[in-house]
Amino acid sequence: MQTLTRPDKKQSPQATPEGSGKRPPFKAAALFALALFLISNLVLFAVFGPATSYSNNVWNGTGSIDLALNEFKALPRRPDVVLLGSSLVMYPFWSTDKKEHPEIGDIFHHHRSLALEERLAQKDGKPVVFSMAIFGQMASDAYIYANEFLKGERKPPVLVWGVAPRDFYDAELSGPMQTISFQRLVGLDNLVRYADLYLPGFQERADFIFSKSVFLYGRRWHIQKEVNKGADKLYNLASPGSTVARPGWEKGQSGFVFTGTREDVWENSKQEYQKRYKNIDLDKLSLQMSFMDGLLKVCQERGIKVVLVNMPLTATNRDIMPAGFYDSYRSELSKIAGQRGAELADFGSDTSFEDGDYWDTCHLSYQGGFKLMDKLAPIIDRLR
Repeated sequence: MQTLTRPDKKQSPQATPEGSGKRPPFKAAALFALALFLISNLVLFAVFGPATSYSNNVWNGTGSIDLALNEFKALPRRPDVVLLGSSLVMYPFWSTDKKEHPEIGDIFHHHRSLALEERLAQKDGKPVVFSMAIFGQMASDAYIYANEFLKGERKPPVLVWGVAPRDFYDAELSGPMQTISFQRLVGLDNLVRYADLYLPGFQERADFIFSKSVFLYGRRWHIQKEVNKGADKLYNLASPGSTVARPGWEKGQSGFVFTGTREDVWENSKQEYQKRYKNIDLDKLSLQMSFMDGLLKVCQERGIKVVLVNMPLTATNRDIMPAGFYDSYRSELSKIAGQRGAELADFGSDTSFEDGDYWDTCHLSYQGGFKLMDKLAPIIDRLR
C-alpha cells in the first residue's frame, strides 16, 4: 500500500528552473501592494487616530455625543438627576430652557435642564439635572451610557429615562451595533464587556475589529458618503433647478431648527414614522427590551433610582402602529419596570397633552415640555 508522506521541508516540490533566483513578478507586486497598504494604514492611524466609521458632525455623526460626555465629565459635582433618551427627551427639555433663557446654547451645546431644576425641591442647594439624551438613542445605547458613565463619583441618585416604541424598534436600523452611539462608545478597549450582547457572531466581531483597527476599512462608509456627496454636487451643478427643499431639520447658525409650515412638518413626521414602524410587532421589540432590563438591573445594583417615562405621543403617531400594539408595548414596560423596582410614569393615555403641545407627531414642544416637567418633578422629589 502506498502511503502519502509530507514532502521534506528541505526539498521544494516544484524546483525553480536552474539559474533562476528571481521572484515571480506577480508575487513581488502582491508583496509590494500589501506592504504599501500596511504602511498607508499605519501612517493614517498615527495621524488621525483609531479608525472610525463615523464623522464628528453633530447631526449625522458623533459630535453631539462628545459634546455631552465632555460636559458631563467637567461637571463640578455629581448630578442629582440624569436624563436619558432620544430626541423625544432631548428636544422638549432643551426647548423649555430656550424659551425661558434665550441666551443658552443650541440643542447640541446645552445639556442641563434649568426648567426642571427650578421645579425640583431645593434640598441641598439647587439641584443639577444633566441631559445625556442623544438623537437616535436606542435602548441598547442607553444601556451603554448607564453602564459606562453612571458610576462612582458620577453616579446620580435618580435617572429619568424617557422611552417610546421607536427606541425599541426601528425598521431603518439593522442592529444595535449600527447606531452612532455604539460605534462611538464601544472600541477595542471595552469590547469584551459588550461583545456577547451586541456581536454574538464571529463575522460581526471580525468586521468590528477590522473597522476599529484598519483605518481604510473603518472609513469605508464615510469615504463612500463623501463620494456620493461629490456626485450630488456635480449633478446639482449640471441641473441647478432640480433640488427641492424638504421640510424638517435644517442646519442654521444656532444649531438645527425646524423649517416648513406646521402642516409640512406634521406630514413629514407622519411619513418618517410610517417607515420606522414598518412591520413592528411586540416580538421584534424583545432584543431591545432585554437591554432595557439590563439597564434597570445595572441601576438597581448601583442604587440608582429610575423613573421610566413612557413619553406621550400624538394620536396621529399612535395610529400608525398596528391595532393593539401600543397597549401591549405599555404592558411590557410595566412588567419589566415592576420586576426591577423602577418607577413607571406612563403618559401614553394622558389626555392633558394635546396636539398643540407637540412640534410634530411625537416631539413635545416647549408647551408640552413644561407640562411634562410639572408631572415629573413630584415623582423625582419623592425618590431623591
